[in-house]
Amino acid sequence: MIRAFLLCLSALTACAPAVRGQRDALRPTRDWPLADRTLIGDFSHVTSVAAASDRVFITSPSALLVWRPQFERWEGPFQPPDPRLLARVFASLVDPLDNSLWMASSTGWIHYQPDIDAWTSGSAGVPVQGIAFDLSSPLAGLFIRTTGGWLVAPRGGFIASPSPPPARPVGPSSVSELLRQNPTLQANSARILLDARLRNVQYTSAARAFDQRGWFIGTWGRGLLYLPDGAAIPERLAFGLPGDMVGALFAAPGGVWAANDRTETADAGFTFVASDLSAFASVQGPAATGFAFGQIRHLVGQGTALWAGTDNGLAMIDPGGRSRMFDEGSGLPDGRVLSLVSRYGTITVGTARGIVRLDDSLRVRRVAPQYTGAALALAVSGDTVWVGTPQGLALVVADSVELRRPAGLGTASLQAPVIGLAWLGDTLVALTPNQLLWRAPGGTWSLGPELSGVLGRLRVFTAAGNGFWVAGDQGLAYARLTSPPLRPLFAGDVPGDVFDLVADPDYLWVATSAGLVRFRLDAIRP
Repeated sequence: MIRAFLLCLSALTACAPAVRGQRDALRPTRDWPLADRTLIGDFSHVTSVAAASDRVFITSPSALLVWRPQFERWEGPFQPPDPRLLARVFASLVDPLDNSLWMASSTGWIHYQPDIDAWTSGSAGVPVQGIAFDLSSPLAGLFIRTTGGWLVAPRGGFIASPSPPPARPVGPSSVSELLRQNPTLQANSARILLDARLRNVQYTSAARAFDQRGWFIGTWGRGLLYLPDGAAIPERLAFGLPGDMVGALFAAPGGVWAANDRTETADAGFTFVASDLSAFASVQGPAATGFAFGQIRHLVGQGTALWAGTDNGLAMIDPGGRSRMFDEGSGLPDGRVLSLVSRYGTITVGTARGIVRLDDSLRVRRVAPQYTGAALALAVSGDTVWVGTPQGLALVVADSVELRRPAGLGTASLQAPVIGLAWLGDTLVALTPNQLLWRAPGGTWSLGPELSGVLGRLRVFTAAGNGFWVAGDQGLAYARLTSPPLRPLFAGDVPGDVFDLVADPDYLWVATSAGLVRFRLDAIRP
């Protein structure tokens, strides 16, 4: 993959070394092909749209998408080497010679060549007001209208020179032109310009489809819309998540469910993401209020329902999007859900002050009612519930009223907080902040190598093959029970804090504070 990112000399000299160092720390450690690493976030805010003969380009403040109308397929998202480059884009235009994309930002221009995944950019030195091509001089390059006059940026260059205005200019379509040709958009604005929570949405950009059968419409709040000629209401072409803060994942046939937290710009919600990114389906709760929780850190499935462990109780989400909450008034000892397991037709819930179980009739019953501490992790085997606590691993058998420490865990070195539990075949494995702890069936307990020296304080893990994908606050890696971290990935490769991991036969899905990351397993596993 070719990635070229050229800046004008004045911009380079203006960058302080500390800023360059911070930017480099956020860049990936390798040049990832898109098929190997894909970052999926909130694409409800579209800054520009441009239509070519075989594709539609859509820009957001952080990435670029491609929609293939003939195949109804998404490509991307594509990101420039500097992720901040697209933040100020307000218009885009397809090059009539090679179908590449030119973008106008408030201070300059950006050129993207999709066939070779190459980015170039430059600064105009003064505020940019618009862009155009000159049909009478198609080889001249991009004409840039600024507050100081016209400039022209040649193809392959990064320095624009003063120029007369284009003789036969052709520029991006405007929203006013869209509304003038489609008066039904204004007549139906009350239905169109509202998001799932009935908040106002704005049109940001428009592009006439190349086949002249409709309009692609960019919005700030509802993503990309398509209005066929003669239609009164545009359809939404959904891509991405309602928000970038992804807190929990659940593997489902054909893809994953991703839960995003409530933030200043997004509501809590759940989105099914197809493995090939061909479909996205979101559930965001009642239109007037949204869901009654803000943070989701655990997600499991049972039957046709999703169950979410949140900061305000346990939520059951049915296929139609309706929810039912179980909180302290329903029998939970605390609304803060710290762990969640679905097994044997029951849901077992660990909270900040004890454990409960919900049977198939949704009756809530306390587990080990004398235990009122935090249940950081859970695992179920037969009539035994294994519990990760701040004081180490514990268990409760059948209807016992209290937890007890398993045999063989009496030494201090084996009593670190247990923040995760999983099964590797019939071996129970516990995750501590520093390493793995496990017990083979009928055997003694063992500690693995320290993983935190490479990955930082450990947070979450998931079983895959004969080992685990393990994430800490500094990186992500694969580890077997007795191995150090293998082929670790660090900041830039894994943007933001990691909250959850799910592995399917083809991909590792990573829930982060900067979006959902999909890694192709063949590209990252040892």
